[in-house]
Amino acid sequence: MSDAPGIDVFETVRPKLMGLAYRMLSSMADAEDAVQDTYLKWQSTDRAGILNPEAFLTTVCTNCCLDTLKAAHRKRVDYVGPWIPEPLQFESGSD
Repeated sequence: MSDAPGIDVFETVRPKLMGLAYRMLSSMADAEDAVQDTYLKWQSTDRAGILNPEAFLTTVCTNCCLDTLKAAHRKRVDYVGPWIPEPLQFESGSD
């Protein structure tokens, strides 16, 4: 049994949330921050009335990403070079 209630549900959905956040924000650090904010909101929410936890977490994560994008847009400096996404590193389990 986990220490915090609901952690098992969150950990099951975490990879999907990380993928969503990375696709929206194009930065692994920002994606991790959005997923962490989602976790904090999940922990502080009364989950008794939530019928679909995955949908709830996806919505919260999307809103966190949108908030990050809005804040970045307000303070963004014009960059004239090409946009290059941050590279992803995956560990290979079959070597």
